[in-house]
Amino acid sequence: MRHHHGTAALLLSLITTVTGVLGAHSLATRQSYTSDVVRGVNLGGWLVSEEWITPSLYSSTGTSDEWHLCNELGKNKCSQKLKTHWKSFFTRNDFVDIQAAGLNAVRIPLGYWAVDRRVWEPYVNGQYPYLIQAVQWAKELGLSVLIDLHGAPGSQNGQDNSGLIGPVRFPSNSSNAARSLYVLNNLTEEFSKGIYGGVVTGIELLNEPRLGDNSTDDFSMDELKLFYTDATKGIRAANDADTINVTIHDAFYGPAYWADYDPLKSTSSAPADLLTVDTHQYYAFDGLENLSHSEILDDVCNISKLLKQQTSSTGIPYTLVGEFSLETGNAPNTTSSSQNNEDDQVRRTWFRLLFEAQIAAYSPNAPGQSSIGWFFWTWKTEYDIDTWSYRRGVAHQYIPSDVSNASSFVYTVLDNGCIDMSTGHDNYTAPAHVAAAGGRAGGAYGATVWLPVMVLLVLAGCVF
Repeated sequence: MRHHHGTAALLLSLITTVTGVLGAHSLATRQSYTSDVVRGVNLGGWLVSEEWITPSLYSSTGTSDEWHLCNELGKNKCSQKLKTHWKSFFTRNDFVDIQAAGLNAVRIPLGYWAVDRRVWEPYVNGQYPYLIQAVQWAKELGLSVLIDLHGAPGSQNGQDNSGLIGPVRFPSNSSNAARSLYVLNNLTEEFSKGIYGGVVTGIELLNEPRLGDNSTDDFSMDELKLFYTDATKGIRAANDADTINVTIHDAFYGPAYWADYDPLKSTSSAPADLLTVDTHQYYAFDGLENLSHSEILDDVCNISKLLKQQTSSTGIPYTLVGEFSLETGNAPNTTSSSQNNEDDQVRRTWFRLLFEAQIAAYSPNAPGQSSIGWFFWTWKTEYDIDTWSYRRGVAHQYIPSDVSNASSFVYTVLDNGCIDMSTGHDNYTAPAHVAAAGGRAGGAYGATVWLPVMVLLVLAGCVF
């Protein structure tokens, strides 16, 4: 997770009736798209673990990424620990809750080792059946799925979310790209099968690749584009019916950099068919962690203005904001949950404004725009950190309980997708008190209590 740039007329149409690429069904061409804006959450910390999301997995080892976790525990112990985690951290109940919150999509991070693990690598596998189960649950509940290659051999970004902290060694050996292509082809062949009903609408080729300055030892843009080309060819060949979109991360260059990009052509006058750009918008990293609230809202507004333009005129491909949060100052760590005690009325009021400003900015409000929707990072954390846990936001009322219902929003949005700061900004205040949301996640990490609390509050006549 890193950040790099980039009226009431919105009404219900903003959420349910404007154009998008990834929705309940996938597309055959760029002109044949669904009517659903993507409203999604990431299933972070599940099939690729991250210490700050589930610190109890790591607490006895002194490690900070999955490679070193399994290296420290050994394969047998690590397999036992992770199988318990995979079985319990996300269950069907979570998918039911996601649907009940008005969301229609999930983005599922996956490490390459779930498909292609070498004997000498400390990783363990066994994640794949849980991925299949998740896709089946999504199908039952009408959710679409974006599968994301979050960790590649050698690491594409050197961060914990890739499975291995350290140097970016993905481009240092051609076998790393070859293994990644094998994984992507495997995922395409499996999830384009008719039994899944087109639920998997996209596969993301590589999460957050970190590029250098094009020196010999760095991951260059030329190398990344070559990988994108080879991966796109493989997915097209493995998916004859073209039911799955290719999703590329913008490598923090911003969506505009990828205008008229076609991975299968050296030059192009229009974005490729079945191509989606993923951009991540954060205010806790890369020098943006000290912006004032007004500066953050201005930045969100600028992103909205960019993505609200017609892709036919700008050449910017259809764009998802694949990750964003409510954090505006601190990169997450294992002690981040301590900030939950600071969730006073003023703080929750700001959260509500920031959430609504971002989803308005990242959603289209007219046909043909580059923006097609968003995925919040993440649905939950072990201790439900306020700025990173979507379900905590719902429970504490700074995220609408049904995000598909625009009538529940409290801020007016202008035609350009920006929050109207001249009206309404001073007229909303978060409730003075909220019910306890339950500090830990479901399954092995404790009882999931927020939905019953919501039901009781509704019965008591409280407004969400």
